[in-house]
Amino acid sequence: MCSQKKLIFNCIKPIFLIFFLISLLYFTIGCEKKEEKKTSSVDFTIVTESDMPKDLKKLIKERRKNPFELSYSDGSYLYIIKGYGKQETSDYSIIVNDFYLSGDNLVFDTDLTGPGKDGNTTGKASYPYIVIKTEYIENSIIFQ
Repeated sequence: MCSQKKLIFNCIKPIFLIFFLISLLYFTIGCEKKEEKKTSSVDFTIVTESDMPKDLKKLIKERRKNPFELSYSDGSYLYIIKGYGKQETSDYSIIVNDFYLSGDNLVFDTDLTGPGKDGNTTGKASYPYIVIKTEYIENSIIFQ
């Protein structure tokens, strides 16, 4: 009876290994950034908190604890916001890699950079986000 259990285990082990490798490949390919073909660049301005509409400040405050992506319009301008959620320390920066039109979509590509190894950080949590403003455009937004 013991030899039957070993035989079954030895047959099942390769099946689990194959399943694991296929799952790993699937998630690796699925999580890559999709490159959108750039049609044209779009002018934008990075907005400070003091220049934001009051309603937008409130929306950001409500969502800042978790990562979020948001757009907001005041009729004249389109505000595009990317928040990275709660970070355990301070001194995080957000880099705008690109902002452009791709067909009928606006593409907003950002990255979060953390404090350097020798950077002075406070032990205080932070909630990094970035807000950009552009002329009002009624297009879907792709966040990267």
